[in-house]
Amino acid sequence: MITIVALHWYPYCIPLRNGFTTAHGPLHKRAGAIVELITSAGIHGLGEIAPLPEFAGSNLCEALSVLPALAASWPGLTLKQAAEEIRAGLESGWLPPAAACGLDTALLDAQGQLAQVNLTELMQREEQAETVQQRLDIPVNAVIGTTDIEATIVKARQAVAAGFRCLKLKVGCDTHLEIERIGALRAAIGPAIELRLDANEAWSFEQAVTILTACIQFAIQYVEQPLKATDLSGMRRLRQTVPIRIAADEALHDLASARNILAAEAADLLIVKPQLAGGLRMGRQIIREGAALGIDSIVTSTIEAGIGLAAALHLAAASPEITLACGLATLPLLRDDLLTGSLVLKDGMLSVPSGAGLGVQLDRSALARHASEALSLRG
Repeated sequence: MITIVALHWYPYCIPLRNGFTTAHGPLHKRAGAIVELITSAGIHGLGEIAPLPEFAGSNLCEALSVLPALAASWPGLTLKQAAEEIRAGLESGWLPPAAACGLDTALLDAQGQLAQVNLTELMQREEQAETVQQRLDIPVNAVIGTTDIEATIVKARQAVAAGFRCLKLKVGCDTHLEIERIGALRAAIGPAIELRLDANEAWSFEQAVTILTACIQFAIQYVEQPLKATDLSGMRRLRQTVPIRIAADEALHDLASARNILAAEAADLLIVKPQLAGGLRMGRQIIREGAALGIDSIVTSTIEAGIGLAAALHLAAASPEITLACGLATLPLLRDDLLTGSLVLKDGMLSVPSGAGLGVQLDRSALARHASEALSLRG
């Protein structure tokens, strides 16, 4: 019987290469923590805790604050018992979703190493899938966060030249400027490249109708969170008013919120972020429940480092319901991904690691360089 011997965690703070701007404001650095679970078999399972407070998540200090108690109580538990505690902690609200995500990933990583299969196959086995479908690559979109029209076109052309077949444009509040920018971008990239928008709650209902109606001609694949996350009735009305598909992003931060969105018929797509959903298993449940109602899902990152990104990539690969490009091409935004060998991104496709567990290796020297001394909670 394999049991847990110890639980450790290592906070980090990594600067972004050039900064990144959304409707929530600029982002210049990314703080998180790598969690390490050591088993009686000598296997080390890794996960990542990287919440985004502006997306209804807890902050990092809150997410880490539960770990000392778990470090004291988990030794001696089996991996299955620890997984049950994670689910119970999420259901009771005691365990922050980002903490649950890191711990869930570490458990799966350890289980995958024990079974000598990668996380994609392990999750499919857990669901007792009739056939295990190993997806070797996942299509991903490039993100354009600049606001200037000329800079937007330059970045878009660079992404297309790099092989991306899907672009996501961050949009803001200036109605006429955004319509002009979207039109200029479509003209620059041509009709064959998929184009999606991300408003990050920036628009009123009337503004959303105006912009999206004007953009019908630009063949928009979908728009993420055009209205406030709390305005599910407005999202439903918007779906009924414009033909462009509506995706729920900030409105979706756990299983309960996903069910509220589905019940309100407020979205055509669900944007699933494992850090907000509470882990990979919870992400799978959200994806399955959406698919049962004909609602598509897309897995995206929260601009976490390589351990968390690899976990999200496995979630996408383990989900046959997902057919659209995912938002996982974000590691180049960071100055360091904390991996000894980066995930392979080529021609708009991200390769799924084939090694056991997560299939990636933590760069401990890089983790030490980016250690966050501002966070005193250290495992």
